[in-house]
Amino acid sequence: MSVSCSGSNDFIARKNPFRARPKPYSIERRFLLMQAGSVGLALLLVSAVLLWNQYFHHRLGTALDQLNATLELEAQIHSGHETTEHAFWEGYFSKEGGAIHEFEARSRAFSQLLDRFMAFPFPDKEWGEVNKLHRLEAKFQELTTRLMLGTRNAEADDQLLRTLNPLSSAIEASFRRLEEAQIQYLAAMNSQRKFFVAGLTLLLIVFAVLTVVTSVWFRRAHRNHLWNHLEELRWMVDEVRGGNLNLTAEIPRSVELGSLVGAFLEMAGKAREARDLLEEKVLERTAKLEQAQAELLQAAKLASLGQLVSGVAHEINNPLTSILGFSDVLLGRASGDAAAQDPLRTIRDEAMRLRNLVANLTTFARRTPARTERMDLRQVLIRLTDLRDYQLQANNFSLHVDCPAGPVWVSANADQLMQVLLNLVLNAEQAVKGSRERGDIWIACGDDGQMAWLTVRDNGSGMTPEVRDHIFDPFFTTQPTGQGTGLGLSISYGIIQQHGGTIAVESAVGHGTTIKTRIPLAAKEPVAERPDNSQSASPRTDGVMKHVLVIDDERGILEMMSDALERVKCRATLVLGSAGVRAALEQEKFDLVICDLKMPGQNGIEVYRMIREMRPELAELFILMTGNLADAEKYTAELTAVSLLPKPFTLAQLREAVEELLRKNVVA
Repeated sequence: MSVSCSGSNDFIARKNPFRARPKPYSIERRFLLMQAGSVGLALLLVSAVLLWNQYFHHRLGTALDQLNATLELEAQIHSGHETTEHAFWEGYFSKEGGAIHEFEARSRAFSQLLDRFMAFPFPDKEWGEVNKLHRLEAKFQELTTRLMLGTRNAEADDQLLRTLNPLSSAIEASFRRLEEAQIQYLAAMNSQRKFFVAGLTLLLIVFAVLTVVTSVWFRRAHRNHLWNHLEELRWMVDEVRGGNLNLTAEIPRSVELGSLVGAFLEMAGKAREARDLLEEKVLERTAKLEQAQAELLQAAKLASLGQLVSGVAHEINNPLTSILGFSDVLLGRASGDAAAQDPLRTIRDEAMRLRNLVANLTTFARRTPARTERMDLRQVLIRLTDLRDYQLQANNFSLHVDCPAGPVWVSANADQLMQVLLNLVLNAEQAVKGSRERGDIWIACGDDGQMAWLTVRDNGSGMTPEVRDHIFDPFFTTQPTGQGTGLGLSISYGIIQQHGGTIAVESAVGHGTTIKTRIPLAAKEPVAERPDNSQSASPRTDGVMKHVLVIDDERGILEMMSDALERVKCRATLVLGSAGVRAALEQEKFDLVICDLKMPGQNGIEVYRMIREMRPELAELFILMTGNLADAEKYTAELTAVSLLPKPFTLAQLREAVEELLRKNVVA
C-alpha cells in the first residue's frame, strides 16, 4: 500500500496519470479468462477420465463376457463327455437295450454340443487345442459306438478298449490345457485392470494438483488485483471518516477499481472544498431556521387569536340575536309609522352589518369539517365588500366589484371561499402599498359554462418570475420579518384544490398582478314540485296554533323568541336553561322544540338526547340554535338529523326554519 497525505495539487497530479494510461485492464475480464481456462482444463481432464473409463469398461466387459461363455461351454463339453462315457460303460457291461438306447441319446446330444463348441469364436491361440480336442472327442465317439454296436468279438473289443483308455486320458489332458489357457487369459485381463487403475489414479492426481494450483493462482490474483486495493480504499474511508480529507493514493490500472479509487479521491477533494464553506452555510441555515421559528410562533399566535375570536363571537351573537329579532318585531308593529320605522331599520341594518362582520371573523376560527352547499358565488364578493370596503377606502384604495347579472351557482363552502378571497385582497393591498400611495383593486366573478371563475387584480408593482413561482409555498413571503407569515396564499391554494379547482397567477414587474381561481359549477337544481294545497307549508295548516318549546339560558333571547313566534302564528312556552325541560315535556304537548346549543348544565345536544328518549316523535321536530358552530364539532354525527339555526338570525330566517321543519313533518 502506498498512501500519503498532501494538498489538492498533489491529488490532481496523482489523478491525471491514471487517466492518461493507454490500456487499463479489466479485473472482471481477467478473472473471466482465468476461470474459462481453469474450467476448460478441468473439462479436458474429466473428459479424458471418462473416455479412458469407457474404453476399458467396454474392452474388459467384452473379454469377461467371452471368457464366461467359453468357460460355460467348456464345462458343458466336459460334463457331456463324462456323461457319455458313463453311459457307454454302463451300456457296454449291462448289455441291456435301455442302457444302449441311453448311450445313443447321450452320444447324439454330445455330437450336437461338439458342433456348438466348434462354432464358438475362440481366440486364435486356442484354436489348435480346440481342434485337437475335437479330433479326440470324435475318435472317442467312433470307438465307443463301434464297441457298443459291434459283434462283441472279445479280441477285437479288447484291442479297442486298450485304445480307449489312453484316448480318455488325452481328452482330460486337453481339457486341462484349455482351462490353463483361460486362466492365463484371466491373468492378462487382471493385468489390464491394474494398468487402468494406475492410469485413472494418475489422472485423478493430476486433477487434484490442478485444483490446488488453480486455487493458489486465484487467491494470489485476488490479493494482487482486488483485496490489496480494497484494503487501501478502506484505509482511505477510515481517514475521511476521521476528518482527514487531504488524501492521495496509487490508483490501480484496473477499470473497475481504478475508476472507484479515482472517484473516491475526487470526492474527497470536493468534500475538502465544501468543508471550507460549511461554516458559512451553517450560519445561513441557522438564520433561516430562526426565521421559520419566528413565523411558526406568529402562526401559533394567529391560531390563538382564532380561538379567542371563536369564543367572543358566541358572546356577541347572543345579544345580536335579540337586537335583530326585536328590530324585526318592532318593524312589523310600526308598519304605519314612518318616523319609527327609520330608526328601527337603521338598528336592523347596523345589526346585520355587525352580524356579517362577526361571521367573517369567525371564518378563521371554524374548526368543524367544512360543509359544502349550493351557493351563489356573487355572495362571497358582497360579503368581502361589506367587510373590507370601508377599510380600503380609509387606506386610499378603490375597490371595484364586477358581478354578473345572474347567479353563479357552485357547490362550495362559503366561509372557505371568503377566506380565499380575503387572502387574495390582502395580498393585493400589500403589493400596491409598496409602489404607490393610491391604488385600485378589481374583484370579479362569472362562469364559462363549465367552470366558475373569480379574479383579483391590482395595479401594484408586480412580481419577478422567481417570486411568482414560489408565492404558494408555505412560509414564503416578501414582507420584512415580523410583517407576514407566508401562510395566506398557501392556505388559499389548498382550499381551491379541495374544491376541485385551480389557481393561476399572471404578473410582470411594473404591470400589476392578476390571480384567477376556477372551481366547478354546481349541478342544475331540480325543479321542485308545488306542494299540494292539503299539505301547505304554513305552521297553521290544520287551523291549530302550533305549540313551540323554546329553551335558552338568556332571558332577552327568550322574550324575543316569544314575540317572534307570535309573528309566525305560534304559541311559545319559554324555559330558562335546561333544568326545567323534563318537567315541561311531562306537563304539556309540543309541536316543535327550539333549543340553544351552549347552556350551563345540559347543553343543546344533551337536551336533544333526552327528548329523543322521552318523545321520539318530537326529536324529529328539533331546531338547534348556536352562536358558534365550532362548539358542535364533536357532535357532527348527531347534527345530521338536527336542523341548525345560526345566531343571529332574522325573523324571516326563523319563519323559514320553522315552516320548513313543519312542512317536512306534514309530508312525512
